[in-house]
Formats: sequence, C-alpha cells, structure tokens
Amino acid sequence: MEINKRIFYLLEKQKRTAKELGAFIGVKPSSISAWKNDGSYPSSKYIISISEFFNVSIEYLYTGNNNNPLPLSPDELELIETYNKLDRRGQHQVHSTIYLEIDRINSSYEKTEYKNIVS
Repeated sequence: MEINKRIFYLLEKQKRTAKELGAFIGVKPSSISAWKNDGSYPSSKYIISISEFFNVSIEYLYTGNNNNPLPLSPDELELIETYNKLDRRGQHQVHSTIYLEIDRINSSYEKTEYKNIVS
C-alpha cells in the first residue's frame, strides 16, 4: 500500500476526516483529496506532522511496517494524557476501577454462558 492510500486507511480507521488532517498540518482539504483522487502524494515537509496526527511512525506511513504498538484513537490518547496528569493515588483508583469493570464483564459473560449450557 502506498503512503497516500495508507493515509486514507488511517483516516477511516481512526474515524477522522481529511478536514481535521488538513487543519492539523496546514493543508487545504482539497489538496488531501487530490492525494486520493489524483494518486498524488503529500510533500515530504508534511510527513512528520501527518505521523503526529495519526500517532504512527514515519516508517509506518512509508512502509506499513510498525514496530510500535497499534495507532491509538483520539479517545485512547485523551485517556492516556488524562491518566498521566493524575497523582499515584488517582492512578491507583483508575486501576481499581478497570479491574472491577473487567470482573463485572467476565461475571456477566459467565452467567450468559451458563444459561446457554443449561438451556
């Protein structure tokens, strides 16, 4: 997959728009549309900003190889940024809540599985 196609793949995957990308990197949405419709490519001066927008490596944009974890959605990035603002006590509360929710979900799943086996 070429870089222009990868950009539109990431836009779709992260549920973001060409308008958002254009505002972030300082390019008109029509220029971004040309990458898709005309098969043109972004200028190299935008590559770093594009990788920052999607939270992916430059290597991933060019090659599709990603030695880093999967790109994070904007919601995931917000959660991480907010979590990092907490003190140790707040972070511990977040961990406790997450594990309680996992237990609740697993318990609900086990009850559903048991009902299916008994029925």
